[in-house]
Amino acid sequence: MLVVVEDDPDFRLLVRTLLASEPQLQIEGQAASAEEAIELARDLEPSVILLDHALEGALTGLEAAPMLKAAAPSAKIVLVTAYDLARQAEREPAVDAMVRKDHYTDLLPVVQGLLDL
Repeated sequence: MLVVVEDDPDFRLLVRTLLASEPQLQIEGQAASAEEAIELARDLEPSVILLDHALEGALTGLEAAPMLKAAAPSAKIVLVTAYDLARQAEREPAVDAMVRKDHYTDLLPVVQGLLDL
């Protein structure tokens, strides 16, 4: 089960379309802000959280990652961003992987690898 945290509806649609090719990956929740995502994570306890960095609201994805991990400790968090945040993502223990939006086709294999699919 996945939760997509992304404020751009077009990119959310792209992610849903991309992940639809893997029947074991079902998107169970979507959020446009970190605050909304934290509530979803608590309620749904997803396996994977796809987390944009630039979100609606006060928190960025990197700031929200530890709170999401606390809300859903077993979730793997994938930071998905247009920004070059590889170093920051590596230093954040709550982030399990990062995919740049300009390499969005890497998203499916990254998620599959995190879930051993």
